[in-house]
Amino acid sequence: MNEVEEFYLQHYGVKGMKWGVRRKRPEGVSRRTNRQAKKDAKEYTKAKMYYGEGAGTRRKLINKTVETKAKRDPSYKKAFDAHVENTDYAKRAQQARSQRKSTDTKNAVVKTGKQVSHALRGNSQYAGFGAMAIAAAATYGWQNGGGDYVRQNGSKAFSKVASEISIAKARRQMKKYL
Repeated sequence: MNEVEEFYLQHYGVKGMKWGVRRKRPEGVSRRTNRQAKKDAKEYTKAKMYYGEGAGTRRKLINKTVETKAKRDPSYKKAFDAHVENTDYAKRAQQARSQRKSTDTKNAVVKTGKQVSHALRGNSQYAGFGAMAIAAAATYGWQNGGGDYVRQNGSKAFSKVASEISIAKARRQMKKYL
């Protein structure tokens, strides 16, 4: 056996590293300043893509933070501008669409739930047509023995939905790291 082969070290790179792409920071910028600037640039571009021009207040707050940090460390502004310039806007747009879809779905479910609640309590002026139909179907089912079925199978359904939600959350978390 050859001694050279015994002490051979293989290196496959750092996890997540893109070959041929160097993670360099702007010249004259410390690592800490660069990290802060990158974080703020990410938040800035995320707000810009998610809210569009409606993110005025949020972006004003971020800009104020950038100005404050730039006064303390002149290289901060340079790093911030470099990170904003190098942002992958297609990725940010996809993140914004995904976040908007999730938010809109959640808001629609909450709104429908409130409308159904109003319809069941007799406040029909606050309920939409779809909510009235859901409330009518629920009332009909309850009056015709559906209440027993709900009592028997409701906890099973609830636990199934809860587990599906936790699985979906875990998949989203895994997607971030893969």
